[in-house]
Amino acid sequence: MNSSLKALEDRLSHEMKLFSYPARAWPLKHQAEDGTSMVDVLIVGAGQAGIAAAFGLLREQITNVLLIDRCDPGQEGPWVTWARMRTLRTVKELTGPDNGLPAAAFRSWYEARKGAGAWDELVRIPKEEWMEYLLWLRDYLALPVENNTSVERIEYAGEALRVTLETPRGSRVVVARKVVVATGIDGAGGPNIPAFAHCAPRHLWAHSSEPVDFTALKGKRVAVLGAGASAFDNTATALEAGAREVRHSVRRPRLPEVSALRYLEFAGFFRNFRMLDDARKLRFMRRYFALPTPPPADTLERCRAHANLDLRLSDGWTAMQAAGDGLAITTPNGTFETDFAILGTGFKVDLAKVPYLAPLVPDMLFWRDRFTPGSDRVDTHIANYPYLTPGIQAVGRTPEADRVLRNLHLLNGAGLMSEGPICTGINGMPWGVSALVQAISRDLFQADADVFYEQFAAYDVSDPNEGYKPAAVAR
Repeated sequence: MNSSLKALEDRLSHEMKLFSYPARAWPLKHQAEDGTSMVDVLIVGAGQAGIAAAFGLLREQITNVLLIDRCDPGQEGPWVTWARMRTLRTVKELTGPDNGLPAAAFRSWYEARKGAGAWDELVRIPKEEWMEYLLWLRDYLALPVENNTSVERIEYAGEALRVTLETPRGSRVVVARKVVVATGIDGAGGPNIPAFAHCAPRHLWAHSSEPVDFTALKGKRVAVLGAGASAFDNTATALEAGAREVRHSVRRPRLPEVSALRYLEFAGFFRNFRMLDDARKLRFMRRYFALPTPPPADTLERCRAHANLDLRLSDGWTAMQAAGDGLAITTPNGTFETDFAILGTGFKVDLAKVPYLAPLVPDMLFWRDRFTPGSDRVDTHIANYPYLTPGIQAVGRTPEADRVLRNLHLLNGAGLMSEGPICTGINGMPWGVSALVQAISRDLFQADADVFYEQFAAYDVSDPNEGYKPAAVAR
């Protein structure tokens, strides 16, 4: 560790002490029905959202927290796996995982390693450096992370949640007062795979969020479908890996140029959208989902730097099947052949497709229960979102179910409709973590408020400052 980074960690330690009052870890210890200790908060996912949430809880003196992640250490989230952009898409000044402490901010970490001059020259944050920063913060905070661990199922345990985990050492059960699902944009239902893809041999295509051996595509024909940033990231990566040609198909007749969603990036929206009534949420989100999002300009330039890019508009795919050793793909403009296809078709929201959440779905309230959906694509999409409280909590269909499901917090793609863009991505992270921590703190306190009162009424410890007299003031 260089001396500047050590100095930064010393500064962060000082800041944490400055803001540590009151420093008592206050939630009461609870036991499960079998006598084992409960975890106050189990966080599923140890990527950026999980780390930020755990840090926020620690600052609230909620310390009985466990994070799990299905990936190897250092592989959490998309940054060094399936994110194929070169840099983050957001401005470098973003905050979030730091929970408001300057020494924990990315800029402080970056400058400690490379100097203030390097920060001034930086345009966008390289994704690998962002991942390195997250790991530094996780290690500094000594967060309790169990890697290579996945959730097998979640069941009711009184008003708590019994979580069966699959670990390298076998299955084990954790009973948690709160479960936070911090699994990103792909954690609410998985990749959106068009029906036609299932007719093609599985080894000849991949979704953009799946592993792709790009070195094996050198000299090959590649086809990519999608108008979003991720689709173009994959096209650029294939071209840079030496693909003979990449046919990039977009269903739209033209690429969008205006990212109207940028308008929503202000503190008032991030903080307060979740408090709006249903009608106004619907009004905002119908427009939100109807608007196309253009691929970033630098991503397009990265693709267009290659002469063997074949960009086709009004070229949506309708069929895909085996043809010799490759694929035949049908579009409104005819059929073409390729060696490998990549589907940049985004993600779906369908909690019934998340195995450990599926048993809870019948008891949950969804947006389709709160309005009458139209038959258009946007309303069909909105209808599938779970209906969440402003505390990012699931809502039960009955009072009995609700008493348990309010302890399930969906800090992932499932939260977009109810909370706005504070449950995924980095831009809204400070407000999402704040809302989450506030709700968890409130519920844990309210659950034990009567016990706190009894302890308060019985308190008889002498004040350690009793009898203290201040020094005389010179005049």
